Amino acid sequence: MKKLSNRINSFLRLYGMPLGLLALLLLLQAVFNTVPLFTPLNIKYILLGTVSIAVTALALSYIMISGEGDLSFAGMFSLLTVVFALAANKTNMFSSAFIVVSLLSLSVYFFIVWLVVKLKFSSFIVSIAIMFMANGVEKALHQQTTLVQNPTIVAFSTVEYGMPLVVWIAAIVYVASFIIINRTRFGFSLRIVGENQNAAIEAGINTGRIKFMAYLIAGLLIALAAAVESTRVGAIYEQGKFYMLPVFAACFLGSSMFVPGRVNVFGTLVGALFLGVIEKFMNMINVESYIVSIAQGVILIVAVGLVAFRQRDKIVQIKL
Repeated sequence: MKKLSNRINSFLRLYGMPLGLLALLLLLQAVFNTVPLFTPLNIKYILLGTVSIAVTALALSYIMISGEGDLSFAGMFSLLTVVFALAANKTNMFSSAFIVVSLLSLSVYFFIVWLVVKLKFSSFIVSIAIMFMANGVEKALHQQTTLVQNPTIVAFSTVEYGMPLVVWIAAIVYVASFIIINRTRFGFSLRIVGENQNAAIEAGINTGRIKFMAYLIAGLLIALAAAVESTRVGAIYEQGKFYMLPVFAACFLGSSMFVPGRVNVFGTLVGALFLGVIEKFMNMINVESYIVSIAQGVILIVAVGLVAFRQRDKIVQIKL
């Protein structure tokens, strides 16, 4: 009997949160049964609208798993969407614009991690500084909404193979990241560095190199998210500030499931999808936008708070 009880407790610890989130969605659907949330068309639009947030949250996950924090993504996301639009309008090629924003993002994140690893700057402080700087550069590049003018590039997010192409791309990126983090030597080293840097050093792991790689992967993922967002919305204006809360919420909500207390790939994905569904549902029932943000914040506090209380003796990593 005790063995069965332990198994149930273990199952609930790992999967209770995603099951609870699913139950909440089903309850909302039952209460508002006149709003058909889970139709194929709505699911497609939810996935499409969540891609940029999910990929950006995955980028932040790499940094957080390495034991560092980041706020720069909000400013960088805004800057990169504008740069992508400007480059796309200049070259009329998606690939050229994506290369431009990728090189820019990689350069900035290389600079950030260099300051963190080589000069021992606080990643939190550096990322705040970069966020403000990126916001300033973005505003210098345009004084009003920037438009992606090439209809072919804008149509990139509308290309479908059963589901939108960008959804397939995001799925591939997540599966690849799961394999990298959980099935490779780099992923093992990354998790060790994030959980116990002293132990990683004693084990002979080059912690600086691991963090450099994590930040560069994050930079590339944020460039991808910005490119997708630019083609999805067409008109770009300070996009990053709208995604700061959802991206953080996805990571922290994800850290409350599967591997409680630790940021993990599938947890981040489930967190992003859940928040996307909640936002879509509230829009469908005509809830004011500020209520959506309040609801997301409450859900995050309750979800992570419950896990933090239950696992307070085991949790080693829920940090900025």
